[in-house]
Amino acid sequence: MKIDLSALDQQRFGIVTAKANLEAEDSAAAVKAWCAQNGVRMLIARCSTSHLALVQQLEQAGAFLTDTLVYYRRREIAAQQVALPPGYRWRLAQPGDAEAVEILAGRTFEGYFGHYHSDPKLNRADADAVYAQWAGNSCRSTAVASAVLLIEHDSGIVAFATLKDLGQQEFEGVLFGVHPEHQGQRLYHALMQLAQNWAAERDFRSMVVSTQINNLSVQKVWCRQGFEPSSSYYTFHQWF
Repeated sequence: MKIDLSALDQQRFGIVTAKANLEAEDSAAAVKAWCAQNGVRMLIARCSTSHLALVQQLEQAGAFLTDTLVYYRRREIAAQQVALPPGYRWRLAQPGDAEAVEILAGRTFEGYFGHYHSDPKLNRADADAVYAQWAGNSCRSTAVASAVLLIEHDSGIVAFATLKDLGQQEFEGVLFGVHPEHQGQRLYHALMQLAQNWAAERDFRSMVVSTQINNLSVQKVWCRQGFEPSSSYYTFHQWF
């Protein structure tokens, strides 16, 4: 059982929070006992959609579903030509870009409905702030993200993508955002291409990305770029 306290969630929501990645052999009772020993108020637990017996245990113990994630993988990374629209350019982020990226992420995640937003006990503005702070911290620390790609326009930074080295020559495209006023310019498509070019230069062999199961538009982009479905996970919240 992999479970740890989450300092970031405690800071954001003001309650002791634990995050768990569970396997089929884990039990809801063991998770509950760990949370009791560590004074946890809110548990965020994730498990494969194939672990139905564990899912039923969690539900019977009082956990409730907050989202379903689907993962896609491209097994062969190759550099490709990227044609940004006129007036746009790209670069890698520096620590000094953190504040601007955090503000941009705040705009791009307005109306987003992640597992934090699905929990009626959590404030929606606080839930939005989780993603904005995550994007900003991705610029500040390589422990959060291995690189952050930026697309700029005359008005400043208008799109970003955070990338994370997963080891064994695989990396993940974690957070993506495009300013609402610059959508429709295929900038998300360009970010996906730029991410693979970044990876090809560093000898990565495969890339993974994830989204909520009902986010069909980005899944269509992934399929066009040679990605295939690889796995899926449920996210549960439980309050004690």
